[in-house]
Amino acid sequence: MNAVLDWYRAYSSLAAMPHHSSSPPTALELLLHETEATPREYWTDLLDALRQFRQKIPPTASPVIDAEQARKNQAAIDLLDSWLGETEDATEHQQAWNFLKTALDEDRLSDRPLFP
Repeated sequence: MNAVLDWYRAYSSLAAMPHHSSSPPTALELLLHETEATPREYWTDLLDALRQFRQKIPPTASPVIDAEQARKNQAAIDLLDSWLGETEDATEHQQAWNFLKTALDEDRLSDRPLFP
């Protein structure tokens, strides 16, 4: 019952808060309003209480990424890391880029270059 009264008080106090739509405020808006109404020197305590509450909530969601997806992700990460680890010369990269720009601009239907 206290939670309902607290919600009603918070909801009622939102009448003074500027609200841009005619729909009732969301839980996030109520939470933000309560946070803003709390003096800043107590925000650390408020954050600690919120974290303690969240830790007591039993996990209901299954992992977002399954084992097969994690394996594929790790393979992609390893490949990107191997590319970053290569010690190619910067001039080689510049030469390849210049060649690619020229090749792409040669057969364009437009007279405008793709890479000006």
